[in-house]
Amino acid sequence: MDKGKLKKTYQEVISIEEYLRKRQKIKESEQKEKAAGMQEKSPAWLLAELYV
Repeated sequence: MDKGKLKKTYQEVISIEEYLRKRQKIKESEQKEKAAGMQEKSPAWLLAELYV
């Protein structure tokens, strides 16, 4: 058996609690990025983007 193929298809086994914790961290980081992106753009820039 080719060990290179085995490593590519390997899936980590984790508990449900650990999975939920990881998903929560991902959601929180996505929300922070979204909030940061919205704060950077002023209403004037949003209108300018619509015009262009």
